[in-house]
Amino acid sequence: MKKLLGALFLTATIMMLAPGTSNTLAQAKKTAGKGTIELLESKDGKFRFSIRDAEGKYVGGSAVGHETEREARAAVEELKKVLATAAYVSKKSDESADEDEPKKKKSK
Repeated sequence: MKKLLGALFLTATIMMLAPGTSNTLAQAKKTAGKGTIELLESKDGKFRFSIRDAEGKYVGGSAVGHETEREARAAVEELKKVLATAAYVSKKSDESADEDEPKKKKSK
């Protein structure tokens, strides 16, 4: 869980530094009432996406860079499919390392 939160934070930081983000709020105002998916080419030449709600607030994005804009779009479409059928699973951060191992009983 800590790794996931760290990756999301890193992604948000990269998106803020990526070129083309200066018009983000203006773009959100143009599409009032709708969320937006921004496709950005970052400094490393990779394409990433950023998802914003109707008010322009960042709600998610890609941590992975894609070689082409087409690949980034395909990743967004795959994400849409997964989210449409995904189930919520609650986990504690200490469970992630040893999920497959049975929990050991404490001996007295």
